[in-house]
Amino acid sequence: MKKLDDKIVVAKIGKVFGVRGELLLHVLSDFPQSIKSGSTYFYERGELVIKSFDRLKSIVSFEKIDNREEARLLTNCHLYTTKNDTANTCILGKDEYFWFDIVGSSVYENNILLGIVDDIDRFGGGDFLCVKTDINLVTQGMPKQFLIPYTDRYILNVKNTKPKSIFVQFCKDILENS
Repeated sequence: MKKLDDKIVVAKIGKVFGVRGELLLHVLSDFPQSIKSGSTYFYERGELVIKSFDRLKSIVSFEKIDNREEARLLTNCHLYTTKNDTANTCILGKDEYFWFDIVGSSVYENNILLGIVDDIDRFGGGDFLCVKTDINLVTQGMPKQFLIPYTDRYILNVKNTKPKSIFVQFCKDILENS
């Protein structure tokens, strides 16, 4: 099995559906169109190749899995791909970025470093940057971390080249009131 240091979770396998080894698939990707017949994904115990996927019903079947007992062993497993495969198969629009490209970016407001994007979370349909506050601000009594809504109101510019940087507005107020 390929080493997955750069793994990206695309789906979680749900309960068995039917008697021929079909399963419910909970898609966690913003690119559900990339999940299709013939696609290979990694999971905790190896690789799985999708035999068929009904996007409307979220029902998946995998090659070499053809009965309930075999399928049940996959319940609650995650399907993974790699950053490289994601970049090659998912087309981004203008000013769109993969989450893994944003994590690790420095966040600046008015040339002041607020912190580093540690993670991204989705709450109720909105994405939020989880920012680890810069140590200089923490020593001034600011919280160790805070959230920034990923919207045009707060995000002015994303520079996705080294060094990765995000330029924001109104976020120091969020930090101070966190």
